[in-house]
Amino acid sequence: MSSIEFLKKTVEMLDQKPEIKKEILSFKKVFQIEISDGNPYYVDLTSDSVKIIEGKHPSPNATIIAQDQVLEDVFSGKLDGVKAFMTGKLKIKGDAFSVQKLSSTINKARK
Repeated sequence: MSSIEFLKKTVEMLDQKPEIKKEILSFKKVFQIEISDGNPYYVDLTSDSVKIIEGKHPSPNATIIAQDQVLEDVFSGKLDGVKAFMTGKLKIKGDAFSVQKLSSTINKARK
């Protein structure tokens, strides 16, 4: 499964977890995902729904750069995001604090 497929499944689960969905939507940010071995996409949290859109956003709040498998492992909880960042497997441009918050909230949503 790719990271975008994993995130889409997580978004589907949010309807059963309204408190977590509310938390995610409160971010009001756009996160660009740059896949070093795949196609870019972004997560748009600026409206009343979570949108995952293929392509590049003109002005994201943060950009996450990594191989697709690394992102899937971070999103699924198999790999700690901070460890991936510290070892250079994952890079962040922009609002790193919000990326950490998003990752933590995604982990809550999948439980």
